[in-house]
Amino acid sequence: MYKSKEATVSVIIPLYNKGKYVERTITSVLAQTYQPYEIIVVDDGSTDDGPEKVLKLNNPRIILVRQDNRGPGAARNAGLAMAKGKYVSFLDADDEWYSSFLGKGISYLDNNRDVGAAITGYHQYPSMRMNSEGLMKLQGIYEITPDTNIDLVRDIVTYSSLCFAVIRTAIARRWGGYFDRIKCTRGEDAHLFLKLLFNEKIAIIPEPHGLYHTEASDLCGRGYSTIPPLEPFLMDPYDIVTSCPPAKRHILREFLSRKALGSAVMYAKLGQKKIAKDLLDRFCSNGTLNATQVLKGRILADCAPVLPSVRRVWSLAKSIAGK
Repeated sequence: MYKSKEATVSVIIPLYNKGKYVERTITSVLAQTYQPYEIIVVDDGSTDDGPEKVLKLNNPRIILVRQDNRGPGAARNAGLAMAKGKYVSFLDADDEWYSSFLGKGISYLDNNRDVGAAITGYHQYPSMRMNSEGLMKLQGIYEITPDTNIDLVRDIVTYSSLCFAVIRTAIARRWGGYFDRIKCTRGEDAHLFLKLLFNEKIAIIPEPHGLYHTEASDLCGRGYSTIPPLEPFLMDPYDIVTSCPPAKRHILREFLSRKALGSAVMYAKLGQKKIAKDLLDRFCSNGTLNATQVLKGRILADCAPVLPSVRRVWSLAKSIAGK
């Protein structure tokens, strides 16, 4: 078993009403072949027995921090602010790492000192399906340039998760950590991920080194049965856009436009036509998406015949495209 002689890696776990799972999560961290220097559990105002279960583990490397309920982004940032490790890794309180995870990520960063973050694949539980077979095509080190294909950016964001990443602590702090300006339960991680992706080299290690528990996730609705909150980078992209080097902003804007278009369809299908129209007006009316992309977009093409509200979004998209 690897033993760190210095403050090598700090693990940060945001905790909110996950008493049913948190012991399993922490046990997976303690079972790492590369042992963490510290495990910072930030209790974000839990009302269940989760914090007590953390204390009962009685491990000197576990630090329990308590705060009022402010959302997972604020909880992660509280841990990031006090982390002593050279590297930092964030794990949700209902997920798990395989014992190889930290060793794999840290070894990669130690051997590639110009890389800001190393991200591994994972299995989804209970299906045990990999997060994407397409992730296997992404193995290696990536740096976004002005000529990078937008589909590559989409694939990296779609198939990767910061819950299965080891990040240089100084770099996570440099880009401001997670979104926490308001309490947010959806997309706060993408706020940091997009900054890392457009400003740093990142490494993709496609082999799975953890378990993402879909059955335990309840921060926001999945599918179309509930109305999920708007993601921060679509609410107000100013921070992300201004942090992006000017030469790469056309790629970022196209990525945001595509995400906005997909979200507009989702909200239209849920009857939220005002939100859908606002997204299209703000992100898809400035020429970032050309007419072919709008009219042949797979999501709109699949959904347009289904509901009148989606057909209205389809008509609006055609109008914006100038058709």
